[in-house]
Amino acid sequence: MSETIAQSQNENYSKSVGTSAVVLVKGGGNDQSGSGIATVGGTINVPRSVVVHNAHASQVLYVGWGSDVTSSSGFPIAAGGYMEFELLFTDELWAVGSGADTDARVYVLHGKGITFSPLELSPALWLDASDASTISDTGGAVDTWADKSGNGNDVTQSTEADKPTTGTRTLNGLNVLDFDDNVLVNATFTTTSPYTLIAVAELDNQTSSDYLLSSNLLDVVLGFQNVGNAVFIYNDSQQVAGANISTGSHLIVATFDGSSSSVRLNGASYITGTVGTLGMSDLYVGRRSDGAGIFYGGFAEAIIVDGTLTAGQIADTETYLANKWGITI
Repeated sequence: MSETIAQSQNENYSKSVGTSAVVLVKGGGNDQSGSGIATVGGTINVPRSVVVHNAHASQVLYVGWGSDVTSSSGFPIAAGGYMEFELLFTDELWAVGSGADTDARVYVLHGKGITFSPLELSPALWLDASDASTISDTGGAVDTWADKSGNGNDVTQSTEADKPTTGTRTLNGLNVLDFDDNVLVNATFTTTSPYTLIAVAELDNQTSSDYLLSSNLLDVVLGFQNVGNAVFIYNDSQQVAGANISTGSHLIVATFDGSSSSVRLNGASYITGTVGTLGMSDLYVGRRSDGAGIFYGGFAEAIIVDGTLTAGQIADTETYLANKWGITI
């Protein structure tokens, strides 16, 4: 007998899925009602997106429409991965696991909008270029990009030639800061290992390594490497770099955690490896402290968390940022 997630005021549902297909979510809206409907605060008469996250450590989850979904016909979601589906009124989203007790977590991103906020991560810093209230400028040249975390970790620039510009560039219709040999600085920002750096940026071109976020020259770096356009992280003389990428917009989640360090790129695992355990002793946005490592492109958003994130937090964050900035994950 199939099971159905009950209606709830919560947006997040967890479901144990075995080798027999079960219902994850029913559509709702005009054509359905009752306890099987995944809604928030009542029936919503528009399609909504559903993110299914496979929280199992090793088993694959297969998702599809209808009770006939199998490991052959369903969309495979690898352990720790997730996929977004558009759910219509009459749809029923079903799942089957490759092994017993596969843990599926469902996020309903309904017509009222995505309610997740990066503040749920308790960030040490959150910079959001789409929020005009956080940007102070003089004729479009940015003086201050204010921190939305509540910790007061604003990044600033007083030298005219070093200021990025605002109001001249957009991504997915939202304002981003345009960096062209510019840098914003917070000389007192600190973290301790482990920590997570998250960035949404649009890479124009590379003539050298492009530093998105860095600390104290080469202590801590998240950026694009000029060799093959790779994303890389660096800490205390140890580096992890991935495969070639293209220019354009990218969503990066970088975890600095010694031998358990990793980078996720555009919603997928990109590279894992070992870097050092130095904390951040300051913060440079757009290039490194000696003027090298110049980033050319648009900087949309940056989040720094003093600690690591769970798989669920990563899924929430990537879904939020991808939908906001129009990045396919």
